[in-house]
This record gives sequence, structure tokens and C-alpha cells, in this order.
Amino acid sequence: MIEKQELADGIRFAGRRAAAALEHVPDFDRQLAQEWTTADAFRHIASGAGALAGFYGMLGTDALESFSNEDAASGNDRTIEGMAEVSREQLGAMILEGSETSAAFVETLDEDDLATVVTLGDYRMPKAELVAQIWIHHPIHHAYEASQRWPL
Repeated sequence: MIEKQELADGIRFAGRRAAAALEHVPDFDRQLAQEWTTADAFRHIASGAGALAGFYGMLGTDALESFSNEDAASGNDRTIEGMAEVSREQLGAMILEGSETSAAFVETLDEDDLATVVTLGDYRMPKAELVAQIWIHHPIHHAYEASQRWPL
């Protein structure tokens, strides 16, 4: 299982990498393979970067049982639309500040609680690993998708 400090460091790393990708991507409105643009992907990253504290308490409860892919997509669409006027610079700051907030939250958590195995959809893993999926792998995935520009 990922250790608490490694998890916090990973969240900070993911935020820094996403912010760097945002800073250097040339075409902010480029259409991606799915319905989002580059800007939309970074809006999505920014909107969730600091949300770990609110999410964590729901792990291991019934609060997320009925939450569907359609619910997630609808919420993402509303959030992205609501951030349409947020500048690139503001998004970068939101990503960095949010990832720091989430990483600092992780540092307050109990190691035994982080090791608690929970089920969320098809995931059955320790809370720490689920958090790593969402706050490390997920933003890096979207940042790469939004900034990749070369046909190799």
C-alpha cells in the first residue's frame, strides 16, 4: 500500500505536473478525442484538486453507492461550464493550491484508516490506494491527454 507521506507527495507532484502542462500547452481550446477541450480538461483538474477532504469522509459509507457514471458526467459538465471564464493563470493557481490542500489533508489522516479496505464501484482497495487513483493518476491522465500534441 502507498504510504501516507508518499501519497501526500504524489498529490503535490501531480498538481505541479498538471500546472506545468497547463502553462506550456499551446492551444487552450483544442478539441480532444472526447467532448472536452484542453481548457475543459484543466477546468476539471482544477475543480477537484482541493476536494479530497470532502470526498474522504464518504469512503466506506453508503454515500457513494448510488453515484453513477452519468452522475459524474453531469457534475463534471456543470463544473466545467461554471468555470468557463476562469483564466489559464487562475486554473494553474487552483490546481497548485488545491493539490496542496489535499496533500496537507492526507498528512492529517491516520495510517490505519488509510489502510482500511473499501469498495467503490469495481475498486476494492485500501483508502490510500483509492485516493492515489483519484488525486494522483487521474489529474496526470487528464493533463497528459490535454497537452499531448505530437503524432509519433
